[in-house]
Amino acid sequence: MCAHKRQAMCPPRPPSGTHHRKREMATWAFCNLRRVSDPILFQMTLVAALLVTVHGKCGPPPNLSFASPISAPNQTEFRTGYSLSYTCRPGYSKTSSSSQVSCAYTGKWNFDVFCVKKRCSNPGDLPNGRVEIKTDLAFGSQIEFSCSEGFVLKGPTTSYCEIQDKRVAWSNPFPVCLIVKCEPPPDISNGKHSGSDEDLFTYGSSVTYTCDPNFSLIGNASISCTVENKTVGVWSPSPPTCENINCPAPVVPHGIIISGFGPTYSYKDSIVFGCQKGFNLKGSSSIHCEANKKWNTSPPICEPMSHHQNCNFPPTIAHGHHKPSFHLYKTEIVYECDVGYQLVGEAKLSCSYSQWSPEPPQCKATCRKPEIKNGTLSVNKYQYLEMESITVHCDSGFKVVGSQMITCSEDTAWHPAVPKCEWEFQEGCNQVYTGKKLLQCLPNPADVKMALEISKLSLEIELLELQLNKERQTSIETPP
Repeated sequence: MCAHKRQAMCPPRPPSGTHHRKREMATWAFCNLRRVSDPILFQMTLVAALLVTVHGKCGPPPNLSFASPISAPNQTEFRTGYSLSYTCRPGYSKTSSSSQVSCAYTGKWNFDVFCVKKRCSNPGDLPNGRVEIKTDLAFGSQIEFSCSEGFVLKGPTTSYCEIQDKRVAWSNPFPVCLIVKCEPPPDISNGKHSGSDEDLFTYGSSVTYTCDPNFSLIGNASISCTVENKTVGVWSPSPPTCENINCPAPVVPHGIIISGFGPTYSYKDSIVFGCQKGFNLKGSSSIHCEANKKWNTSPPICEPMSHHQNCNFPPTIAHGHHKPSFHLYKTEIVYECDVGYQLVGEAKLSCSYSQWSPEPPQCKATCRKPEIKNGTLSVNKYQYLEMESITVHCDSGFKVVGSQMITCSEDTAWHPAVPKCEWEFQEGCNQVYTGKKLLQCLPNPADVKMALEISKLSLEIELLELQLNKERQTSIETPP
């Protein structure tokens, strides 16, 4: 009777799919707790009942960036477990079979991402340019276009992955990179350029200017088509000018002209001076005509020198020396070389008006004739001079081991090292000790005789080994 009364005190459970006030839900939940006999289970059930009473409703459906509700009920609160179906927004595609969001007991909408951005096609390469993908190729992404040096962009600089007819595609037609063009090169007075009126001048093209006779070119002879501000084709540098420039012929008393004999001197013409015997040159030996019709520096002067002025200082030579002189003025000297070197040129020099003549000799290194066994030299003599090269040739049946060409060096040694001529086993020949096919490879009767003797010796050795083996076998088989 008591139990019946307890059951009668509890209100009926709220029907599914309907909404009641929290008081009624709580009354039903707490009333039914009285049926739980286990204390721990009672506590857990109590907590669950409290959570239901506290969190049991969700607010309006979530506003997702990738999807929207198929049909949104006209209400602001939803019970726990309530589900709503969503559909992907334009530009997104479904990735999961489930596209629902559910109201959790915590009062929050629970869902997984079930739509992802669609992808635009790969833009590929831009001829003579570059395509820069900023992030990726997904819906909403951006790509940028740029051109290589000497090319200009015709078309948009950017494109976006956007919605077009329920799909995604790039927003703008792709641009093209066109080569920069220059106007025909400018004409100049008293000169012309190498281009023609029919030529098309594009980036990298160049022309060369020349001047009419009796005119000098001032500036750079060649100019090229370049790009300015990445859009405009311009010629660079500025074209030259053609001017009538002449410098006066210089006069140098007691001087001689070594090069640049004139008689007229135009822009950039140069003269190299020397002095007559008995005179010293003071100043620059070389001058050239500049655009201001003047020489870049004053011509030199030739000053007379005193007799025997420099005769006390004869020229020195490498790897040699001059013999001591006991005269007050050393007007004549004789050179000799150090050991291992040979004198090339005139050994005796004389000094006149402070100048030694003829040119001092040179001491060249000498190398001794290399010894080559079973070979010959291309040049056969007792010794060889520095920088002289010879070639080593080996006799028939021998080959060169090392460098075939060697050179006499300044250190009196041969470089690379002197090679050797070693016996060469030609194709089809076995080692000498076999002796069977050697006869086919030998070049002369002496070698044939030697080969026969070696072959005979080889056979005798083989016969001796057979006899020894036979004796050993006999001793093993014979009982003691």
